[in-house]
Amino acid sequence: MDVDGVLTDGVVYHFALKEGLIEFKGVHAQDAISLAWLADCGIKTGIISGRNSAGLAERLKALKVSFIYQGRLDKKIVFDEICRDSGINPNETLYIGDDLPDIPVIKSVGIGVAVQNARPEVKQAAHWVTKNSGGKGAVREVAEAVLKAQGLWPKILETFR
Repeated sequence: MDVDGVLTDGVVYHFALKEGLIEFKGVHAQDAISLAWLADCGIKTGIISGRNSAGLAERLKALKVSFIYQGRLDKKIVFDEICRDSGINPNETLYIGDDLPDIPVIKSVGIGVAVQNARPEVKQAAHWVTKNSGGKGAVREVAEAVLKAQGLWPKILETFR
C-alpha cells in the first residue's frame, strides 16, 4: 500500500532542526492494529512510499509489516521486485492507493483498491473504492474484508473473548 493518503490522512507535519527536517505522520490506531492482525494470520503486508520517515519505519516494524520501501516514487518497479523476490504472483496481491503514482500498481494487482479520498483517476483504475478515507479506517476496512474472505476473522475475534 501507499502511505500518505492511505495509511495516513495525507497531512505531513514538519519540524526543523539544525540536523534537518523531521517528519511526523499519524496512523489511525484501528488501521495499525489491523496490519498486525494480518501478519499474525500469515498475510504479508508492505508499504511503498515516495517519502521517508524514520518514525513510520519503526512503527511499521512493530506492526510486523514485511516490506517497507520509502523514498520511492517508482512504485511499480518496487512492486515487481517484491513479487519477484518473494515468488508472489501479482494476481494474488492487493494494493491500496490514493494518488497518481499508485495507478500502475493498482492496474497490475489482483485487487486494486482506492481509498474514498483518492484522486478520480485512481478510483477509475481501481476494482474497489473504500467507504472510509485514507487515515480514517480505510486500511482497517480492507484488512477486515481480507480476513473475512479468507475465513480468518473468527480467529481475530476469538482473541478478544
